[in-house]
Amino acid sequence: MESTVKKYANRIEMNRVNPHIRYNGKKSGLILDPLRDEVPLQILGFGIYQLKSDFVTKKTKEKEMVLVPQDGRFEIEVNGKIFSGERKGGPFSFGPGQSNASALYVPCNSRVQLRGKGEIAFFEAPALKEKPPFYLSPQEAKVVSRGNWIWRRDITPLISPKDASSNLVVGETYSPPGFWSGTPLHQHDKDQFQSGESDHEEVYYHRFNLKKNPRDQFGPYGVQILMDGKRMSKAYLIGEKSIFAIPGGCHPVVASPVSELLYLWGLAGKGEELAMRDIPEFIHLKSFEEIFKTLDEGRKKVLPKEEVDRMCEPYSFTDEQQYLLITMLKEKGYDVA
Repeated sequence: MESTVKKYANRIEMNRVNPHIRYNGKKSGLILDPLRDEVPLQILGFGIYQLKSDFVTKKTKEKEMVLVPQDGRFEIEVNGKIFSGERKGGPFSFGPGQSNASALYVPCNSRVQLRGKGEIAFFEAPALKEKPPFYLSPQEAKVVSRGNWIWRRDITPLISPKDASSNLVVGETYSPPGFWSGTPLHQHDKDQFQSGESDHEEVYYHRFNLKKNPRDQFGPYGVQILMDGKRMSKAYLIGEKSIFAIPGGCHPVVASPVSELLYLWGLAGKGEELAMRDIPEFIHLKSFEEIFKTLDEGRKKVLPKEEVDRMCEPYSFTDEQQYLLITMLKEKGYDVA
Protein backbone atom coordinates (compact mmCIF):
# COMPACT_ATOMS: atom_id res chain seq x y z
CA MET A 1 0.00 0.00 0.00
CA GLU A 2 1.16 3.50 -0.75
CA SER A 3 0.86 4.67 2.86
CA THR A 4 2.55 1.53 4.21
CA VAL A 5 5.52 1.89 1.85
CA LYS A 6 5.82 5.56 2.80
CA LYS A 7 5.89 4.63 6.50
CA TYR A 8 8.28 1.66 6.32
CA ALA A 9 10.48 1.84 3.19
CA ASN A 10 13.36 3.76 4.75
CA ARG A 11 13.17 1.76 7.98
CA ILE A 12 13.41 -1.48 6.01
CA GLU A 13 16.32 -0.20 3.92
CA MET A 14 18.17 0.91 7.06
CA ASN A 15 17.53 -2.50 8.73
CA ARG A 16 15.47 -0.94 11.50
CA VAL A 17 12.47 -3.09 10.52
CA ASN A 18 12.76 -6.67 9.27
CA PRO A 19 9.92 -7.93 7.03
CA HIS A 20 11.22 -11.53 7.25
CA ILE A 21 10.42 -14.02 10.02
CA ARG A 22 11.60 -17.64 10.05
CA TYR A 23 8.74 -19.49 11.75
CA ASN A 24 9.88 -22.27 14.11
CA GLY A 25 6.57 -24.12 14.12
CA LYS A 26 5.91 -23.55 17.81
CA LYS A 27 3.90 -20.36 18.23
CA SER A 28 0.16 -20.69 17.66
CA GLY A 29 -1.90 -17.61 16.88
CA LEU A 30 -1.32 -14.21 15.30
CA ILE A 31 2.29 -13.74 14.17
CA LEU A 32 2.18 -10.59 12.03
CA ASP A 33 0.07 -8.05 13.90
CA PRO A 34 -0.36 -4.83 11.88
CA LEU A 35 -0.95 -2.90 15.11
CA ARG A 36 2.66 -3.50 16.17
CA ASP A 37 5.01 -0.80 14.94
CA GLU A 38 7.81 -3.25 14.12
CA VAL A 39 5.55 -5.11 11.64
CA PRO A 40 5.69 -3.36 8.23
CA LEU A 41 1.94 -3.67 7.63
CA GLN A 42 -1.02 -1.50 8.57
CA ILE A 43 -4.16 -3.57 7.96
CA LEU A 44 -3.22 -7.17 7.05
CA GLY A 45 -2.56 -9.74 9.75
CA PHE A 46 -1.15 -13.26 9.41
CA GLY A 47 -0.90 -16.17 11.80
CA ILE A 48 -0.74 -19.93 12.19
CA TYR A 49 -2.74 -22.26 14.41
CA GLN A 50 -1.00 -25.41 15.60
CA LEU A 51 -3.93 -27.73 16.30
CA LYS A 52 -3.49 -30.49 18.86
CA SER A 53 -7.09 -31.76 19.21
CA ASP A 54 -8.11 -29.07 21.72
CA PHE A 55 -10.56 -26.33 20.67
CA VAL A 56 -9.24 -22.94 19.61
CA THR A 57 -11.88 -20.21 19.89
CA LYS A 58 -11.79 -16.77 18.26
CA LYS A 59 -14.22 -13.91 17.69
CA THR A 60 -13.58 -12.01 14.48
CA LYS A 61 -15.35 -8.76 15.55
CA GLU A 62 -14.82 -6.15 12.81
CA LYS A 63 -12.39 -8.33 10.84
CA GLU A 64 -12.79 -11.12 8.32
CA MET A 65 -10.52 -14.18 8.11
CA VAL A 66 -9.37 -16.74 5.57
CA LEU A 67 -8.08 -20.05 6.93
CA VAL A 68 -5.87 -22.26 4.72
CA PRO A 69 -4.91 -25.74 6.05
CA GLN A 70 -1.25 -26.61 5.57
CA ASP A 71 -1.24 -30.16 6.89
CA GLY A 72 -3.42 -32.52 8.93
CA ARG A 73 -7.14 -32.82 9.72
CA PHE A 74 -9.47 -30.08 10.89
CA GLU A 75 -13.00 -29.27 11.98
CA ILE A 76 -14.07 -25.62 12.03
CA GLU A 77 -17.35 -24.29 13.36
CA VAL A 78 -18.47 -20.83 12.21
CA ASN A 79 -21.63 -19.47 13.84
CA GLY A 80 -22.94 -22.99 14.35
CA LYS A 81 -22.07 -24.28 10.86
CA ILE A 82 -19.39 -26.99 10.70
CA PHE A 83 -16.73 -27.39 8.00
CA SER A 84 -14.26 -30.29 8.01
CA GLY A 85 -11.49 -31.68 5.85
CA GLU A 86 -7.82 -32.54 5.64
CA ARG A 87 -4.64 -31.76 3.74
CA LYS A 88 -2.91 -35.08 3.87
CA GLY A 89 0.82 -34.99 3.21
CA GLY A 90 1.13 -31.21 3.07
CA PRO A 91 1.03 -28.78 0.13
CA PHE A 92 3.39 -30.73 -2.16
CA SER A 93 1.72 -34.15 -1.99
CA PHE A 94 -0.18 -33.84 -5.30
CA GLY A 95 2.85 -32.76 -7.35
CA PRO A 96 3.32 -29.99 -9.97
CA GLY A 97 0.25 -28.77 -11.83
CA GLN A 98 -2.14 -30.02 -9.14
CA SER A 99 -3.30 -28.78 -5.76
CA ASN A 100 -4.83 -30.18 -2.59
CA ALA A 101 -5.47 -26.71 -1.15
CA SER A 102 -8.70 -25.63 0.50
CA ALA A 103 -9.76 -22.39 2.17
CA LEU A 104 -12.47 -21.20 4.52
CA TYR A 105 -13.72 -17.61 4.56
CA VAL A 106 -14.98 -16.42 7.95
CA PRO A 107 -16.95 -13.15 7.96
CA CYS A 108 -16.85 -10.39 10.52
CA ASN A 109 -18.91 -10.61 13.73
CA SER A 110 -18.39 -14.38 13.82
CA ARG A 111 -17.49 -16.90 16.48
CA VAL A 112 -15.00 -19.51 15.29
CA GLN A 113 -13.98 -22.79 16.90
CA LEU A 114 -11.19 -24.93 15.48
CA ARG A 115 -9.96 -28.34 16.44
CA GLY A 116 -7.98 -31.15 14.85
CA LYS A 117 -4.33 -32.06 14.38
CA GLY A 118 -2.01 -30.15 12.11
CA GLU A 119 -1.27 -26.65 10.92
CA ILE A 120 -3.68 -24.01 9.63
CA ALA A 121 -2.45 -20.63 8.37
CA PHE A 122 -4.76 -17.63 8.38
CA PHE A 123 -5.06 -14.04 7.18
CA GLU A 124 -7.23 -11.35 8.71
CA ALA A 125 -8.17 -7.79 7.73
CA PRO A 126 -10.94 -5.27 8.34
CA ALA A 127 -14.15 -6.35 6.62
CA LEU A 128 -15.74 -3.89 4.21
CA LYS A 129 -19.15 -5.59 4.51
CA GLU A 130 -20.65 -8.62 6.21
CA LYS A 131 -20.89 -11.71 4.00
CA PRO A 132 -21.73 -15.39 4.63
CA PRO A 133 -19.10 -18.06 5.36
CA PHE A 134 -17.65 -19.74 2.28
CA TYR A 135 -15.67 -22.98 1.95
CA LEU A 136 -13.58 -23.83 -1.12
CA SER A 137 -12.83 -27.56 -1.18
CA PRO A 138 -9.72 -29.16 -2.74
CA GLN A 139 -11.94 -30.50 -5.51
CA GLU A 140 -13.03 -26.96 -6.40
CA ALA A 141 -9.54 -25.40 -6.36
CA LYS A 142 -8.25 -24.75 -9.88
CA VAL A 143 -4.60 -24.50 -10.93
CA VAL A 144 -3.60 -21.94 -13.58
CA SER A 145 -0.20 -21.88 -15.31
CA ARG A 146 1.31 -18.42 -15.70
CA GLY A 147 4.49 -17.13 -17.33
CA ASN A 148 6.98 -19.11 -19.42
CA TRP A 149 10.38 -20.72 -19.19
CA ILE A 150 12.29 -19.76 -16.02
CA TRP A 151 9.44 -17.58 -14.74
CA ARG A 152 6.68 -20.18 -15.31
CA ARG A 153 4.64 -20.95 -12.19
CA ASP A 154 1.34 -22.52 -11.14
CA ILE A 155 -1.20 -20.32 -9.36
CA THR A 156 -4.13 -21.61 -7.31
CA PRO A 157 -6.62 -18.81 -6.53
CA LEU A 158 -8.56 -19.59 -3.35
CA ILE A 159 -10.58 -16.67 -1.96
CA SER A 160 -11.31 -13.18 -3.30
CA PRO A 161 -14.06 -10.54 -3.27
CA LYS A 162 -15.23 -11.98 -6.57
CA ASP A 163 -16.51 -15.12 -4.86
CA ALA A 164 -16.47 -14.86 -1.09
CA SER A 165 -14.67 -12.11 0.85
CA SER A 166 -15.10 -8.35 1.08
CA ASN A 167 -11.39 -7.47 1.31
CA LEU A 168 -9.02 -10.46 1.51
CA VAL A 169 -7.49 -12.04 -1.59
CA VAL A 170 -5.79 -15.41 -0.95
CA GLY A 171 -4.11 -18.10 -3.03
CA GLU A 172 -0.98 -20.22 -3.53
CA THR A 173 1.85 -20.13 -6.06
CA TYR A 174 4.09 -23.06 -6.96
CA SER A 175 7.54 -22.47 -8.51
CA PRO A 176 9.69 -25.31 -9.90
CA PRO A 177 13.33 -25.53 -8.72
CA GLY A 178 15.37 -22.56 -9.94
CA PHE A 179 12.37 -20.65 -11.29
CA TRP A 180 11.20 -17.09 -10.62
CA SER A 181 7.82 -15.79 -9.53
CA GLY A 182 6.53 -12.22 -9.34
CA THR A 183 7.98 -11.79 -12.84
CA PRO A 184 7.61 -9.62 -14.88
CA LEU A 185 7.76 -7.17 -12.01
CA HIS A 186 4.47 -5.67 -10.85
CA GLN A 187 3.14 -3.59 -8.00
CA HIS A 188 -0.17 -2.76 -6.31
CA ASP A 189 0.59 0.40 -4.35
CA LYS A 190 -1.96 2.98 -5.50
CA ASP A 191 -5.72 3.29 -5.41
CA GLN A 192 -6.01 3.81 -9.16
CA PHE A 193 -8.16 0.89 -10.27
CA GLN A 194 -9.27 2.56 -13.50
CA SER A 195 -5.58 2.80 -14.46
CA GLY A 196 -4.94 -0.85 -13.60
CA GLU A 197 -3.52 -0.61 -10.08
CA SER A 198 -4.97 -1.18 -6.63
CA ASP A 199 -3.66 -0.39 -3.15
CA HIS A 200 -2.87 -3.64 -1.29
CA GLU A 201 -0.48 -5.00 1.34
CA GLU A 202 0.63 -8.63 1.07
CA VAL A 203 2.11 -11.52 3.06
CA TYR A 204 3.94 -14.62 1.76
CA TYR A 205 4.31 -17.89 3.68
CA HIS A 206 7.08 -19.88 1.98
CA ARG A 207 7.27 -23.67 1.90
CA PHE A 208 10.01 -25.86 0.41
CA ASN A 209 9.61 -29.49 -0.65
CA LEU A 210 12.81 -30.56 1.05
CA LYS A 211 13.40 -30.81 4.76
CA LYS A 212 16.69 -29.86 6.36
CA ASN A 213 18.76 -32.84 7.41
CA PRO A 214 20.54 -32.38 10.78
CA ARG A 215 23.84 -32.81 8.93
CA ASP A 216 22.98 -30.10 6.38
CA GLN A 217 24.71 -26.77 6.61
CA PHE A 218 22.01 -24.74 4.82
CA GLY A 219 18.99 -26.80 3.77
CA PRO A 220 16.56 -25.67 1.03
CA TYR A 221 16.54 -21.97 0.28
CA GLY A 222 15.41 -19.21 -2.04
CA VAL A 223 15.75 -15.45 -2.35
CA GLN A 224 12.96 -12.96 -1.70
CA ILE A 225 13.47 -9.44 -3.06
CA LEU A 226 11.74 -6.25 -1.95
CA MET A 227 12.31 -3.05 -3.96
CA ASP A 228 10.46 0.02 -5.15
CA GLY A 229 13.07 1.74 -7.34
CA LYS A 230 13.25 4.64 -4.88
CA ARG A 231 13.88 3.82 -1.24
CA MET A 232 13.92 0.01 -0.91
CA SER A 233 16.39 -2.38 -2.51
CA LYS A 234 16.76 -5.49 -0.36
CA ALA A 235 17.21 -9.24 -0.80
CA TYR A 236 16.51 -11.87 1.87
CA LEU A 237 17.58 -15.49 2.15
CA ILE A 238 14.39 -17.48 2.77
CA GLY A 239 13.89 -21.06 3.89
CA GLU A 240 11.18 -23.48 4.95
CA LYS A 241 8.37 -21.63 6.76
CA SER A 242 9.70 -18.14 6.08
CA ILE A 243 7.02 -15.51 6.59
CA PHE A 244 7.46 -12.31 4.61
CA ALA A 245 5.54 -9.03 5.04
CA ILE A 246 5.24 -6.96 1.87
CA PRO A 247 4.25 -3.33 2.55
CA GLY A 248 4.38 -2.59 -1.19
CA GLY A 249 6.85 -2.22 -4.02
CA CYS A 250 7.99 -5.08 -6.27
CA HIS A 251 8.53 -8.46 -4.63
CA PRO A 252 9.93 -11.14 -6.98
CA VAL A 253 11.07 -14.44 -5.47
CA VAL A 254 13.27 -17.23 -6.84
CA ALA A 255 13.64 -20.83 -5.73
CA SER A 256 17.13 -22.27 -5.62
CA PRO A 257 17.80 -25.31 -7.86
CA VAL A 258 17.70 -27.68 -4.86
CA SER A 259 13.96 -27.61 -4.10
CA GLU A 260 10.48 -26.76 -5.27
CA LEU A 261 8.94 -23.67 -3.68
CA LEU A 262 5.30 -23.07 -2.83
CA TYR A 263 4.09 -19.96 -1.10
CA LEU A 264 0.72 -19.06 0.36
CA TRP A 265 -0.16 -15.42 -0.28
CA GLY A 266 -2.76 -13.05 1.06
CA LEU A 267 -3.58 -9.43 0.30
CA ALA A 268 -5.80 -6.77 1.80
CA GLY A 269 -6.49 -3.13 1.00
CA LYS A 270 -9.23 -0.57 1.14
CA GLY A 271 -11.09 -1.63 -2.00
CA GLU A 272 -12.70 -4.81 -3.25
CA GLU A 273 -10.62 -5.46 -6.38
CA LEU A 274 -6.98 -6.44 -6.88
CA ALA A 275 -5.26 -4.87 -9.89
CA MET A 276 -1.53 -5.30 -10.53
CA ARG A 277 0.38 -2.78 -12.63
CA ASP A 278 3.26 -4.20 -14.66
CA ILE A 279 6.49 -2.21 -14.48
CA PRO A 280 6.96 -0.87 -18.06
CA GLU A 281 10.69 -1.62 -18.34
CA PHE A 282 10.06 -5.37 -17.91
CA ILE A 283 6.76 -5.82 -19.72
CA HIS A 284 8.56 -7.07 -22.85
CA LEU A 285 8.92 -10.41 -21.05
CA LYS A 286 5.21 -11.00 -21.68
CA SER A 287 5.87 -10.57 -25.39
CA PHE A 288 8.69 -13.10 -25.06
CA GLU A 289 6.10 -15.52 -23.64
CA GLU A 290 4.00 -15.19 -26.81
CA ILE A 291 7.03 -15.91 -29.00
CA PHE A 292 8.09 -18.89 -26.87
CA LYS A 293 4.61 -20.37 -27.10
CA THR A 294 4.51 -20.01 -30.89
CA LEU A 295 7.93 -21.63 -31.27
CA ASP A 296 7.18 -24.47 -28.86
CA GLU A 297 3.98 -25.29 -30.76
CA GLY A 298 5.93 -25.34 -34.05
CA ARG A 299 8.73 -27.47 -32.49
CA LYS A 300 11.36 -25.94 -34.79
CA LYS A 301 14.90 -25.83 -33.44
CA VAL A 302 16.70 -23.98 -36.23
CA LEU A 303 15.82 -20.27 -36.54
CA PRO A 304 17.39 -18.07 -39.21
CA LYS A 305 18.13 -14.59 -37.89
CA GLU A 306 15.74 -13.16 -40.49
CA GLU A 307 12.88 -15.22 -39.04
CA VAL A 308 13.67 -13.97 -35.54
CA ASP A 309 13.60 -10.39 -36.89
CA ARG A 310 10.15 -11.02 -38.39
CA MET A 311 8.83 -12.44 -35.12
CA CYS A 312 10.06 -9.36 -33.27
CA GLU A 313 8.54 -6.78 -35.64
CA PRO A 314 5.08 -6.60 -33.98
CA TYR A 315 6.61 -5.86 -30.57
CA SER A 316 8.94 -2.91 -31.25
CA PHE A 317 11.73 -4.38 -29.12
CA THR A 318 14.85 -2.34 -28.48
CA ASP A 319 18.17 -3.81 -29.66
CA GLU A 320 18.93 -4.81 -26.06
CA GLN A 321 15.58 -6.56 -25.65
CA GLN A 322 15.96 -8.47 -28.91
CA TYR A 323 19.47 -9.52 -27.87
CA LEU A 324 18.03 -10.79 -24.58
CA LEU A 325 15.37 -12.76 -26.45
CA ILE A 326 17.98 -14.40 -28.71
CA THR A 327 20.09 -15.27 -25.68
CA MET A 328 17.07 -16.96 -24.06
CA LEU A 329 16.22 -18.81 -27.28
CA LYS A 330 19.73 -20.21 -27.48
CA GLU A 331 19.57 -21.32 -23.85
CA LYS A 332 16.25 -23.04 -24.63
CA GLY A 333 18.00 -25.05 -27.32
CA TYR A 334 17.19 -23.06 -30.46
CA ASP A 335 19.90 -22.61 -33.08
CA VAL A 336 19.68 -18.95 -34.15
CA ALA A 337 21.72 -18.85 -37.34
